[in-house]
Amino acid sequence: MSSFWILVAVLLPALTGAVLLIFPKIGNRARNTAVFIESLINLALVLLVVLKGTDGSFVLLRLLEGLDIAFRTDGLGRFFAVMVSVLWPLTLLYGFEYMEDEERQNKFFAFFMMTLGAVLGIAFAGDLFTMYVFYEFLTLCTFPLVMHEMTDEAMKAGRQYLTYMLGGASFAFVGIIVLFMNGSDLTFRLGGGVVPGTVSKGVLVFVFFMMFCGFSVKAAMMPFGKWLIKAAVAPMPVTALLHAVAVVKAGSFAVIRLIYYVYGTELIRGTWAQYASIALCALTVLYGSTMAVKEPHLKRRMAYSTISNLSYILFGACIMTPMGMYAALMHTAAHAVTKIALFLSVGAIMHVTGKCYIYEIDGLGKRMKGIFICLIFGALSIIGVPQFMGFNSKISLLRASIDGGGVMDYVGAFAIIISALLTAVYLLNILIRGYFPKDNAKCDRFEECHDPGWKMMFPVGLASAVTLILGIWWQPLSSYLKTVSGLL
Repeated sequence: MSSFWILVAVLLPALTGAVLLIFPKIGNRARNTAVFIESLINLALVLLVVLKGTDGSFVLLRLLEGLDIAFRTDGLGRFFAVMVSVLWPLTLLYGFEYMEDEERQNKFFAFFMMTLGAVLGIAFAGDLFTMYVFYEFLTLCTFPLVMHEMTDEAMKAGRQYLTYMLGGASFAFVGIIVLFMNGSDLTFRLGGGVVPGTVSKGVLVFVFFMMFCGFSVKAAMMPFGKWLIKAAVAPMPVTALLHAVAVVKAGSFAVIRLIYYVYGTELIRGTWAQYASIALCALTVLYGSTMAVKEPHLKRRMAYSTISNLSYILFGACIMTPMGMYAALMHTAAHAVTKIALFLSVGAIMHVTGKCYIYEIDGLGKRMKGIFICLIFGALSIIGVPQFMGFNSKISLLRASIDGGGVMDYVGAFAIIISALLTAVYLLNILIRGYFPKDNAKCDRFEECHDPGWKMMFPVGLASAVTLILGIWWQPLSSYLKTVSGLL
């Protein structure tokens, strides 16, 4: 029975999106009601699978012996599926108000729902090949969303997005072929098990690094992160999903699967591939934070922040210990919730005021009081202030690096500490400008500005509150992730 509900959870959003494309004349109110109810149904289905499902897998389609389309409900997949399913209705609700004056809304929400199906397919994939299929489907679903505005800038961003995504996926696909020819079992099992067969260890290590880089394109790791900045041209609900839940998290999720569920750590730990991977992560952490400090555009500053924080997750995974995996998953959850709060807050500012640059919002904090309180919560969490989610995840990453004990582990820890200081600079700067303007006369232009309607305020407020709630009562989430990581 659980197998059937997995299929429904994956296919229902895709079918909903297809219906919206087939019947483009559906009214806005009817469409919004339908897609929101469907997202809640999907949340219920995912919770049903998580609570009632088993760790067994089932094969939907067998292409070749050892090459299947298969699904599995293990601990890591459940965590990712629940995180996505909980945040999706919130972003949808926000999008209803944000997009109400936009053109091509049916097409927008059609691909928006298809993206949910693709991400759930990645979450419940039972093997590397199945994950790759949905990984590519995710690219095809999000590509039209990036290009939604259909301006020259959006078209260029869309082409660049597609180039980066398909290029990265091609590296991963070549790796899958090599592993298949090696006789490796592509089924996800904690601890992995890739060993030299028809292919030598040296080649397998090289293939790992190639696949790591390929999957890391979606996680915007240097030098592959340029697409994320360009994709900021998309509407804010899309940007929030790209940066917090769907695309970038699919990249980091795929890397965790590759390291801990396909290869295992014994073959790679201590090799040049591990050291090179950590080095790239550390460089990206510092690069993203440094560029965020310099960037005056609100949305692009948040995009650079995402680039930095995604490499926190990749760094934790590359420590290649159970504690490293646990820390990576903790920061996955913390970053998802916090960045949803930050992006939706920034989106509300841009939507209400029409202003895009930090120097244009002097004094706005006194007018949009609710949004700026949400910004404070999000900023404190991503900086890593105690009692917020980001503090717990960053402390876990530092502990994992110390336990790792290698030189490169300490290099990564140093990068995280420097990045945390830079994060405080680029986020507190926004708040200071909002509350303490340099020129009080400029505040007059915001006399008519106020917080947006409840459809935008509720998701922002809830996500912001969760950064504190799960920062204080983090033990249940921590215990679950420790079980997933093999610490308990």
